Amino acid sequence: MRKSVVAGAFYPASKEELKKEVKKYLSQSKENIKAVISPHAGYIYSGKLAGNVIGRIENKGNFILLGVNHSGLGNKISFSLQDFETPLGIVKNNKALTEIIMKKLKKEALDAAINENPHTNEHSLEVQLPFLQESQKKFEIIPILIKDLDYEECKRIAKVLVEFTDNNVCILVSSDMTHYGKTYGYVPFTKNIKDSLYKLDTEVLFEILKLKSEAVYDNAIKTTICGLYGITIITEIAKIKKMKAKIIDYYTSGDITRDYNNAVGYAGVVFY
Repeated sequence: MRKSVVAGAFYPASKEELKKEVKKYLSQSKENIKAVISPHAGYIYSGKLAGNVIGRIENKGNFILLGVNHSGLGNKISFSLQDFETPLGIVKNNKALTEIIMKKLKKEALDAAINENPHTNEHSLEVQLPFLQESQKKFEIIPILIKDLDYEECKRIAKVLVEFTDNNVCILVSSDMTHYGKTYGYVPFTKNIKDSLYKLDTEVLFEILKLKSEAVYDNAIKTTICGLYGITIITEIAKIKKMKAKIIDYYTSGDITRDYNNAVGYAGVVFY
């Protein structure tokens, strides 16, 4: 069992408080969505956007979760076979499907393995789960953390995952956008920070809308978009499947705190 590690920090530890907050953020407009990009910051920052995105997804039986390996531990593609627990209960792992996908990636000569180490303290998947728990009837997850991929590796992962995109599977890419400021070691500009940050992230978002996965990768790799690999993968899958992408919203933590000296961008994107 993978226990919650950011309850009480990124979101409320109390079941009742968490349920109330999640329901406040969840969209009530259901759509036939195949994949999403959802932010993974503390709920006071990005909860309303994550809820707006995830709440739109019609009931699915399985969610392939592509998260960020912030710790850098483990393989380039690290799977978990554990069930995940949040204050709202236990989310079951589709162990059979997890194993199938992992083995198919290994056949493509990719560095994929069952490796629980990077999952132990990683928040990027955990914070998405309460929104799924409150918006979905019954579902299982395939938890994957990724790191250090080149563009060709992203394409090969997409080639495998595209086989599993059907009406009962949704791919959820967990990612924040650019992390700006000395805190993040990224200060490409010092004037008109808000507008410049918006412009930087918008350039990547426009390439997602055009389903230009290589341009997404090339632009994002120059920034501090933490989930750039997952974003590249889902853009490539959308291109193969001829999906359409729609931006639900974009804003930054600076829009909430009014401090742009250290700010993070949040985007919500859905794919049909």
